[in-house]
Amino acid sequence: MAKQIKDENGNVYVQKKKFYQRWWFWFLIVVVAIFWGINSLGNNDQSTSSSTATSSSQAKSSSKKKEVNPLTKVYKVGQTASYKGYEIKVNSVKFSQGDDFNKPDSGKQYVIVNITITNHTNESQDYNPYDFKLNADGNNTYVTEIVTNVDNTLEAGSLDKGAKVTGNLVGQAKTSAKKLQLQYKTSIWNDNTVKFNLK
Repeated sequence: MAKQIKDENGNVYVQKKKFYQRWWFWFLIVVVAIFWGINSLGNNDQSTSSSTATSSSQAKSSSKKKEVNPLTKVYKVGQTASYKGYEIKVNSVKFSQGDDFNKPDSGKQYVIVNITITNHTNESQDYNPYDFKLNADGNNTYVTEIVTNVDNTLEAGSLDKGAKVTGNLVGQAKTSAKKLQLQYKTSIWNDNTVKFNLK
């Protein structure tokens, strides 16, 4: 309430408070300060999260640049190809003219490829020798030959998470073939292929 002052003549004057002495002025200051503080915190969180998101997206993009697409790389004997957690390694390659019971076709030789398949996915994965082909100078053939002097041929099966299997794939290729590859087809639904140079 405004203060009233009487002078010596009996006149009454009202002494008004200055605006910065009024309660509403300080209330307004407090409200503005609260909104400013909340806004500052929100902007800090957004800038922190956006900088975190930016740095993580930069890290992802740089790691993607460093990662080689397993479908475009051609692997060598001894290297491991990883496709969506499914790993294949060609351990060794041997060539054979067969024995008294088994002979390759004329002008050809047996190609014996020893591989290891490892399942690093989170679910059981099937494997099958028919997923693999031998490519000799552009000619694709299956690696499902049965040769009596070759043990441990790879058969079809299923791998639990973390399990692995090693076995031999046997195919035929011309002895004169200059380019020889083992090719793994990742699915019957597409043409995605992982390739291993055998020569």
